[in-house]
Amino acid sequence: MNDGPRKPSPMVVPKIVRKLLITGLIGGASYLVTNAFIHGENEDVWSMLLAIFISGVVFVVQFLIDVDVQLDIVRDEQRVHHGSTHRLVTEGFSRINEAGELYGLVESSAMRTEAVTRFVRCATKIGDDLPELMRNLVHHEIERLSKLLQELGDTGRAFYEGEDREWLLALALKAQVSLDAISLSSVDARDTEFAGGFWVSDLGQRYIKIQRDLVLRGVRARRIFVVDRSEWLDSEQFRRVWKLQTEVGIDVRVLTDEDTPMALGGSLCDFIIFDRSVYYESNPAPQRTGITPTIASTVINARPEKVREGMERFEDLWRVASPRP
Repeated sequence: MNDGPRKPSPMVVPKIVRKLLITGLIGGASYLVTNAFIHGENEDVWSMLLAIFISGVVFVVQFLIDVDVQLDIVRDEQRVHHGSTHRLVTEGFSRINEAGELYGLVESSAMRTEAVTRFVRCATKIGDDLPELMRNLVHHEIERLSKLLQELGDTGRAFYEGEDREWLLALALKAQVSLDAISLSSVDARDTEFAGGFWVSDLGQRYIKIQRDLVLRGVRARRIFVVDRSEWLDSEQFRRVWKLQTEVGIDVRVLTDEDTPMALGGSLCDFIIFDRSVYYESNPAPQRTGITPTIASTVINARPEKVREGMERFEDLWRVASPRP
C-alpha cells in the first residue's frame, strides 16, 4: 500500500541544504570574479555561464565525496559482516566435522549404532521445561554411564561402591552360554541362616526369575553354595533356598569350610562368571558384631587372565563340592 511520497530523513535535509548553500556561494563568487575579468560583448552571459559551470562542478564534487564516504561505510560494514559470516561458517563446519568424526567412531566401534544414536536422540528431548533437579539427575546418570564406558574401554574392568543391582541383572539377562557362581553364606545369607538374606529379597527373586528364563533358553547355570556353618545345611531356610534353585533348573552343589581343600589356597570370594567371558565379584564389608554383613564393593572384569583364573577356581571347587545339602 502506497502512503504517498517518501519524505527525506532528518539527516538528509541538512546535507542537501549545505550543498546548495556552498554551491550558491561559490557560484555567486565565480560570477563576480569572471564579470570583473571578462569584458566585451555578452560579458554578462559568459560570466553567468562560467558561474553555472563552476557551481555545477562544485556540486558534483560534493556529491562524489559523499558517495565515497558512504562506500567506505558500506565496505566497513561488509568487512564486519563478512568476518561474522566467515566465523559462523567456520564454526558450523567445525561442528559438522566433529559430528561426522563422532559418528564415524560409533560406526567403527563394537557398539550397536542404533542403540547409541537412540541414546543421543533421547538425550536431546530433555528440555528446560523439566525441573532443574530432574535435569541434574539426567546429567548425573549420563556422567555415571560415561565413567563406566571409560573404565571398561581403558582397563577392561569397572568398580561400583556398594551392592550393585543393574550390572547383575543385565549380565544375567543377556547371558547366552553359561552362568557359573560361587555363593558365600557370608554374602548371600547375611548371617541370618538364609532366612532374611539375598535370596528372599526383591533383587534375589528377580535374579532367580532371570536364571529360570536362561535355563529355558538352554543356558547352563551352576551354583556352589559355600556355607561357613555346617549346621546350616540341615536348616529349613537353607533347604528352601536349595529347592528354589533346583526347581528353576540350576545345577547346585554345596561346600563347607572344612570340605574346602587346603590345596586351593587363599580365601574365597563371592563371584559369578557369565558366558566364560565376564567376571563379576561381590566383596563383603568387614564383619562387626551385632551388625548384619553388607556388600562393600562390586567389580566386573573382562580381562582374559582374570576370567580364566575364576573359571579354574570354579571348576576345582565344583569337582569337590557335594550335590546334596
